[in-house]
Amino acid sequence: MNRTDTARRLDPENLNPEAMDPDAYHVVVGPALQVAADVAAKRGHPTLHDDMPAMLALVEMVTRLADLYAETHPDGAADAQMLDNAATGACVMVFQQAEMPADAIGQCLAALETAYGQLHDQEVIADARPFIAMAWEHFEDGQRKDAMHCLTQSAQRTIAAIEAWQTQVH
Repeated sequence: MNRTDTARRLDPENLNPEAMDPDAYHVVVGPALQVAADVAAKRGHPTLHDDMPAMLALVEMVTRLADLYAETHPDGAADAQMLDNAATGACVMVFQQAEMPADAIGQCLAALETAYGQLHDQEVIADARPFIAMAWEHFEDGQRKDAMHCLTQSAQRTIAAIEAWQTQVH
């Protein structure tokens, strides 16, 4: 879920998702949260926290967008550690909104990290990544509506790939 070992051992109670630079949040976390929540709702999950494939799509979108932000804005105002922890921060926001206790949040983060690692290792969700890259280009060009459409396609493909993979594994 994160790019560094130290970031993986974050205590959810000490992670402030709102500490991210507002410009970075506007293109890295906010859109991905909106898309993941919308897709989860359309899948019959009124809250995002209980839709594991949609949560994994959120992790993928935020992770990739944070990487693209860091590459595009190497001297930007965004703190590198906040970008590294952006996916974790987004998940913490979702779990906190669901009013989950801190120990449950920690367990859910660990489960997401394990599942995301498996998906990444087996290249289950790689086909969705070009849509995130396209979304990034649209964000950079000020075309937010087109970017959101690309993120929605990415989330839908990620979820479909996860569900197909799950049926093959089980």
